[in-house]
Amino acid sequence: MSHSPTGVSVIEQLAAYAANESFEKLPDAAVRAARRAMLDTLGVMLAGSVEITASRVRALIAHRRGADEATVVGTGVRAPVEDAALANGTAAHALDYDDLHQSLSGHPSVPVLPAALALAERERAAGTALVTAFVVGVELEAKLGRVFNPAHYEVGWHATATLGVFGAAAASAKLLGASTATMARALGIAASLASGIKANFGTDCKPLHAGHAARCGVEAALLAAAGFTANARVLEHGDGFGSTYGAGSPLAWDHAVTGLGAPHEIVDPGVGVKRFPACASTHQALDATLALAEEHAIDPASVEAVECAVHYLAPHQLIYDRAETGLQGKFSMPYCVSAALLDRAVRFAQFEDDRVRRADVQAFMPKVRMVVHPDQTTRECLPTRFSEVTITLANGRRLQRRVSQAKGQPKNPLTDAELEAKFRDCATRVMSAARVETLLGQIKALETVTDVSALTRLLTG
Repeated sequence: MSHSPTGVSVIEQLAAYAANESFEKLPDAAVRAARRAMLDTLGVMLAGSVEITASRVRALIAHRRGADEATVVGTGVRAPVEDAALANGTAAHALDYDDLHQSLSGHPSVPVLPAALALAERERAAGTALVTAFVVGVELEAKLGRVFNPAHYEVGWHATATLGVFGAAAASAKLLGASTATMARALGIAASLASGIKANFGTDCKPLHAGHAARCGVEAALLAAAGFTANARVLEHGDGFGSTYGAGSPLAWDHAVTGLGAPHEIVDPGVGVKRFPACASTHQALDATLALAEEHAIDPASVEAVECAVHYLAPHQLIYDRAETGLQGKFSMPYCVSAALLDRAVRFAQFEDDRVRRADVQAFMPKVRMVVHPDQTTRECLPTRFSEVTITLANGRRLQRRVSQAKGQPKNPLTDAELEAKFRDCATRVMSAARVETLLGQIKALETVTDVSALTRLLTG
């Protein structure tokens, strides 16, 4: 295992960047990317707040008494910052409709924004402070992703949670005005709070991972601010985070500390936005399936078989060959492709339990087979990963489409209008169209907001 490139620990170098970053230093591209990511995340947080997973977490925190500090989004409930972060992080990931990041190998915004939003509300911070904290949090979790992935993800860790907790801690500490030393302690504490395993995909635990990371990030920052201590070399120590979470791989720590903020990870490689509320590993195949269905006016009754050729990691994410619930459906290639062909849509309705259990889709799923493409069996394929869908019709005709960049990903992004349309679709699940437009205006002008609590008041549903 390689050591940090200088005598200063990795955490101390990350902390120095995080403590000294400022809104004035952020390039316009980073601010714009942050605003888009926050808009998308607040939308899916509102939409997710009505899901049973989110309500179960709210029932838990309802039994705890604490300070009235922060908004539980989509509701009239207020809670201590830690509980708000837990509830909002869980809600934001409940639909698996939130954004993606290549370096992190996960969802960058859902651990970071719920933590930052709760503390920004409590501290009555300006929009510029929230944006800066968010950029810092994404930067650190993604830089650590460059060190640990893909090995970390391959062995079963859910990087959104295990690495996202560092982003949540950094964003939280930033909003508390942490010095470099306090920031380093917050990151060290976060290392002991990291958890989340992929075996729980398709259950309530996957969204809980995001909420847990957000909550733990807040707690790490608060503990650090109170003087709590942690080992500054907890990442590279022989018994530290790297040795225990690194899957036995040599770790190049320079990937974490080189190029911090130059460019920002939120800009390059950038954040991907989902068009479908399902695991990202289905999205290329869904784009291909829907394009073929439209182009050839495919009658589902005429489909003999569908083969989806994917990269080697996809079967570790899409773990259900036969989905029985909406949550399982999000992690089932056979279900998602079946829904796309039968309904010509993959939206909220397709992941209701009753829809998943319907006879037509249950009968269709066995026709869909996921295989690893022979060109995508090793880590080297990941930067150029694709999905190739082949639909065989009853008359023997074979239709094929390969998609490398799903719509919404950084190299094939949603337009601002498309992103705003997704936000409206999500937010109107819990609030009036008029309030949605007011909220949208506030987020689009976030840098001019002098007190974030003015924004959070609009998030009550």
